Amino acid sequence: MSDRPSAPGGGRNTRHPAGIRAVISLLALFALVLGPVGYLRGLTANAHAGSAAEWFTLAFGAAVGIPLLAAAVATVAGDRKAALWSLALLAWPVVFVTALHLTQTA
Repeated sequence: MSDRPSAPGGGRNTRHPAGIRAVISLLALFALVLGPVGYLRGLTANAHAGSAAEWFTLAFGAAVGIPLLAAAVATVAGDRKAALWSLALLAWPVVFVTALHLTQTA
């Protein structure tokens, strides 16, 4: 049994929905920036910039792991809409990988 009191009126028990949305937005920003940056650095890696595998791992972790973390945080907080938007970010790696490869061949 939980020590937290139930929400008044039988509603959701999310105490700070704006705070949760701010955290989810910050995580989404990290995923949107770090994924493409890591992938681009992996494509252009040389001996001085680190190995490509390290950069591709960073890109994958940022582009896939951070949206999954954001969805988990939003789910625990009871914010279904934020969780769904976080899961929608999983389409972002397909977009930036395709865009980067199309611009490099052109």
